[in-house]
Amino acid sequence: MATTEEYVTNKQIKTRLKRSAGQLDSVLRMMDENRPCEDVLVQLSAVKSSIDKAMKLVIARNINNCVDAMTTADVQNLEHSLDLLLKTK
Repeated sequence: MATTEEYVTNKQIKTRLKRSAGQLDSVLRMMDENRPCEDVLVQLSAVKSSIDKAMKLVIARNINNCVDAMTTADVQNLEHSLDLLLKTK
């Protein structure tokens, strides 16, 4: 599990979003190439997962910025809860 410091950096969020954009560009190319539905869906699933992770990073950064008095254990519990939340989507 990542530390809180890793969750709160703009660089990490931007890197995740750039990866998502690259994956989405790949989906568009696949569509232009008339690739099989299964291939397109696998790539779309990767895009969705990447966006979900970016959302988790933004939420975790917001929580960390809003709650200064949290212990390390509290932060880890919140991060775990965020992981579980995004896995239920």
